[in-house]
Amino acid sequence: MYEILGLIDRFGLIIVFVGTFFEGEVFAIIGGFLAYKGSHSLQLMMSLAFVGSFLGDLAVFLFARYFSNHRWVRRWIRKPKFAKALRLVDRFHAYFVIVNRYVYGLRMPGLIALGLSSITVPRFLILNFIGAGLWACIFTSIGYVFGYSISSVFARLETVEHVVLYVLIGLAVALALYLGWRQFGPMWGKGRQEDQPVARVGHVGPLTDEEKTVQK
Repeated sequence: MYEILGLIDRFGLIIVFVGTFFEGEVFAIIGGFLAYKGSHSLQLMMSLAFVGSFLGDLAVFLFARYFSNHRWVRRWIRKPKFAKALRLVDRFHAYFVIVNRYVYGLRMPGLIALGLSSITVPRFLILNFIGAGLWACIFTSIGYVFGYSISSVFARLETVEHVVLYVLIGLAVALALYLGWRQFGPMWGKGRQEDQPVARVGHVGPLTDEEKTVQK
């Protein structure tokens, strides 16, 4: 299991930045844990989590704002979570930019709803700056404060490190395949169905007058 810790220590900066750009809390907590171990300073981990979260949310917001007709945006609009996010945007408007990070499962639909709303880009930048700063400080601090507990968990798993490593790799691969299928599988399947010609393979019941004429 210390092999995993070694990888986290070696690529910690990249893991925290990329992870907070695409996902969120778990990677900010990892940053706090690395600060607890002394691999990097707490201020650096907070800054990376802040920049990753700020840029990630800004990218989705701008994409939804200027590419609203893209099929990726339209696919999110059709999901039930988007309707919930839209109601929250209508109710809290600009302040939803700050609280969106804390509502489980609504980060992506919430950002798309904000991108399609009437909020201006400068106002979103200011509120996103505040929200990303608070979010990074909170979750990085959680990883730092509970760093001892996290270290204890890794120490207890040392006896089964190889098994756990293989299980984690298998779960990561399975998760990646599952998410890839959810994102692109239905679209591929629909494309195949549209390309296939429709053939009549049989007839049940009496022939119509038109069919009798064709056979003659």
